[in-house]
Amino acid sequence: MTAKHDVDVLVAGGGPVGLFTALVLARHGIRVEVLEEQWRSASRSYALALHPESLRLFGSLGLVASVLEHGSTIRTLGLYGEGRRQAEIQLSALPDDNPFVLVLPQHLLEGVLHSALNRAGVEIRWNHRLAGFEQGPHGIEARVEGLAKESSGYSVSRTEWIVDREEMLSAKFLVGADGHRSAVRRRLGIDFPSSGTPRTFAVFEFNSVGQGPNEMQIVLDEKATSVLWPLSEERFRWSFELPDFHENPDPRFKSRLFVQLRDEAFPHVSEEKLSELIDERAPWFEPKIVEVVWSAAVQFECRLAEHFGEGRVMLVGDAAHLALPIGVQSMNVGFREGMDLARRLVDIIAGKGGLDSLNDHATKWKQEWDRLLETTQTPSADDSASPWIRERVARIPPCIPASGEDLTPLLAQVGIRF
Repeated sequence: MTAKHDVDVLVAGGGPVGLFTALVLARHGIRVEVLEEQWRSASRSYALALHPESLRLFGSLGLVASVLEHGSTIRTLGLYGEGRRQAEIQLSALPDDNPFVLVLPQHLLEGVLHSALNRAGVEIRWNHRLAGFEQGPHGIEARVEGLAKESSGYSVSRTEWIVDREEMLSAKFLVGADGHRSAVRRRLGIDFPSSGTPRTFAVFEFNSVGQGPNEMQIVLDEKATSVLWPLSEERFRWSFELPDFHENPDPRFKSRLFVQLRDEAFPHVSEEKLSELIDERAPWFEPKIVEVVWSAAVQFECRLAEHFGEGRVMLVGDAAHLALPIGVQSMNVGFREGMDLARRLVDIIAGKGGLDSLNDHATKWKQEWDRLLETTQTPSADDSASPWIRERVARIPPCIPASGEDLTPLLAQVGIRF
């Protein structure tokens, strides 16, 4: 069965960046629809924090109170190495009503955006994926597949997703917010080269008792980077980089057990390994671990699309870039991209601009990511930087939960020019 459905903008991908972009469009009266291949939001995911600039963007949509209700604030970043605290960065120095990082799980953030989109009359079409599209001079013709569960087997039941129906949608523009395996990017034939080698982290989310730190702790050892995120007074997340994971896998990584994060599965890591890594890299961490909620060995890499779109099709968020997870930069810069793109689309649809504006958008954000991923320039240390900072000057900027104009004054606190 084939149906026709016209919208102004079709957004492929129902993660935070796609939902945010759709909401900005809807608030400006744009007819928008969101396709999401999954059947619901992920109960676990790696992204967990909103930068100060992201809070400003959410504030422009009247959503700051909603996200603050679900999260906790961090105002201090502690820099650690060689077994002790080496420096700190105060987010409260930012000239802002919300000079902090807000920590909240991705599924709660998505819930806030879902509610706002529902109020705006925007449909999120769960279990629908973009199967293909063609673009012409005046719009996009997209082929969409609706998915359904099918059970099979007799002695052992098995459930799989099958294509239940297909339809054609027409839109003036298509936004690819469909993650690092973006079907939109692949359809456009845009290369997504890696920047550096993949890096594996052992990630542990756990409950504890005892006084814990109310700061983000970034640990920069000689060969590895680790980070602690306080999620609440008694819940934390440690992520420890494992430089030799591929060459010498530890048997305590039980590869036959898997943990689901978003739409991918990763090997489980034992609680014993968590205690060992804390003793080795963060001996100052004192809270007693009472329960590991989940743990996984997750591989991350930096990637940057060669182009951020073509014609009437644009990429945002992880569809266009991947960064290391410590500073949660890929999602948060994605919000800035989504706001900029949505505003440009609003003007084009209203007849106040041409498609050249999208080329300008693509160039602007490609340049920003070249800077963030250090493909065009590297940070440097000034005379106020300590020897410890000087030795790690290139490693620190990707770890900071900030971007854009906020990143420069924060790094200046420890003597880094960026």
